Amino acid sequence: MKFLQFCKRNSFLLLLLVAVIVLDTVVAALFQPYLIQSGRFVLNDYELTRRDHPEEVWDKVFFGNSVVISAYREDVSESGYVNLGLDYGVVEDLWEMVDKGIITVGSDLVVGLSDLTLYDDFETNPTYPWHKAFYEPYCYFQRDRLRIFLEEGAKSLLTRQAPAVLYADRQKSHYTGSLSQEALEEKVAKSPYSHLPIEDFQENLSALSKLADYCQRNGIRLRAVWMPLNPTLEVSTETRAVYDQAKALCEEKGVEFLDMESALDASCFYDIGHLNYEYGAYCFTEAIDPWLLS
Repeated sequence: MKFLQFCKRNSFLLLLLVAVIVLDTVVAALFQPYLIQSGRFVLNDYELTRRDHPEEVWDKVFFGNSVVISAYREDVSESGYVNLGLDYGVVEDLWEMVDKGIITVGSDLVVGLSDLTLYDDFETNPTYPWHKAFYEPYCYFQRDRLRIFLEEGAKSLLTRQAPAVLYADRQKSHYTGSLSQEALEEKVAKSPYSHLPIEDFQENLSALSKLADYCQRNGIRLRAVWMPLNPTLEVSTETRAVYDQAKALCEEKGVEFLDMESALDASCFYDIGHLNYEYGAYCFTEAIDPWLLS
């Protein structure tokens, strides 16, 4: 009775709330496809992948951070894997995408691992959709892009000129050439990620464990590859500890683990772990394709 009385007293506010929720849902359904396909917005790496692969189910997926972006040449590979490399991507991102139904994997999932793919406090891109809280309106989450859309739309009406399509050919970031040994060593010396304690990797290791359980329940073959590192650099004991824990977890969960840390020579690398796109990525793709196809 009290609940009915509350609803009656606040019927206008409740109806307004419902209208706002419905409007937000409609805007999301109409604007999100336009956002990805229009070429008028700077897209994050997930959105770029979705633009190039609009199909609902991705049968085979190769996930990782920018190291996977720079290493796996989807255009050259014969394996059919979608390159789901994300700038600042970590395993927790992959788990949230799968757990929240943002992506659907069909049969095969490969995770490109490194210490940074497992680092809990790694920077992230706040526009990735899984960062949207369940209670957060879509219009608020996409407020900056909606503002651009409305401002350019109003300008277009006034000038009678179509909005500029500036980003239709935008691709994920790649690397070309190679840093000098001096520049490479300077980058290593300035890196804040070289000597991190193993405690800083536990949340992502837990996400990898949950992902393995999910894949087993859903009939998805999960495999992991430890990505190549520049052979001119010494691997720190802290990074080796992350490698050991990741490998042990994969063995415990029955996840096939491919170690490619020392698979490539220095000429393939732009820096510490990113491969140069014109040579190193070809070498990596050629080397891993038989395993992906197996």
